Amino acid sequence: MFSQVFCSRLAVRLVRKINIYERKFSSEPLILVKEVNNNSVVTLNRPKALNSLTAALNIELYKVLKKLEQRRSLLILKGAGDRAFCSGGDLLKIKEAAETKNIHYLNEMTLYSHLNPYVILKYKIPVIVLMNGFTFGGGAGLAIFCKYRIATEKTKFAMPEAKIAFHPNVAGTFFLNRAPGRLGYYMALTGNSINGSDVLRAGFATHFCLSSKIDKIENELLNCSDEIDVKNVLENNCEKSFPEFSLGSTMDKINECFSGDTVEDIFYKLEQDGSTWAKETLEMMRKYSPSCLKVILRQLQIGKNMSVADCLVMESNLTVNFHNFPDAIEGTRVVLVDRQDTPQWNPSQLSDVTEELIQGHFKPAIGEKLRKFLNETDNSLER
Repeated sequence: MFSQVFCSRLAVRLVRKINIYERKFSSEPLILVKEVNNNSVVTLNRPKALNSLTAALNIELYKVLKKLEQRRSLLILKGAGDRAFCSGGDLLKIKEAAETKNIHYLNEMTLYSHLNPYVILKYKIPVIVLMNGFTFGGGAGLAIFCKYRIATEKTKFAMPEAKIAFHPNVAGTFFLNRAPGRLGYYMALTGNSINGSDVLRAGFATHFCLSSKIDKIENELLNCSDEIDVKNVLENNCEKSFPEFSLGSTMDKINECFSGDTVEDIFYKLEQDGSTWAKETLEMMRKYSPSCLKVILRQLQIGKNMSVADCLVMESNLTVNFHNFPDAIEGTRVVLVDRQDTPQWNPSQLSDVTEELIQGHFKPAIGEKLRKFLNETDNSLER
């Protein structure tokens, strides 16, 4: 068993090692902590990078979360600036680490990216997340298990990994499977976002407010003395009425087309539908990595009835293994470097994606190491 002391010391050592890789000579801390009365605000502080996650930031966040849980009454989680809560993993750093075979960075990025959502899930005090702006990938994973999740008209919520030949991780398997109908499958396989009040309609947020009220809500929350006060603040400041779900008229099509057991079935259903929506969706998905699409669908199917912990373990193995296949690097290259280029997927056709290739993404990697940390988080609740 890893003790809390061991985990803390290990985190310190890892931060020192990883900072050598990440150092940009910035004096700005990665995490800002503000404490008022018995409450705290934790801010992801990389606004110029849309508060994207790095290994060092993830480890620092883990340490901060563990410390504040013992001494605060509630915690507010937010992103610096007004453009993003968190846009997910820093693709530039991940790309560099993958290309240089920096396995240490990739493993620790994976480990703590999957650990922090679980820490929040098991948190002893209420966590309120302000999802103002981009809440993508790892940001969605951090937000989803917060007890109170506040979206605004600026919120864009997505697991966009399919667009870069990667996969939804950080508990995406769990919460996408619990979205209405087949919405989660649609979001995972297209990478498309849902925005504004739709995030609440889909169940990914618990409250919706205007972005102009975010600062007011934060200040009032900091002065709350108990959870009754928290509920009153949200009741008084969040909107009672908002637009109908923008995908409402499309949900029947989503439910039908994305009910296919294979990617080929989904493509066929989209072809048979023939609507403008179906044609545009099919055209988009045909540009994606064939192996990536098949692995994502298998991931969701395997994880449909898994616990959060089991989903995270599976996803951590997938994340590490994806970096061993060429499409993930190719997808990131096209998005970040050669945006006008056409990706060269390997294999290039759905029919050429073998079962062996799919299974290769699921082989054990870092999952059991992550499980030890998850078990330690569970055990700490009993002490």
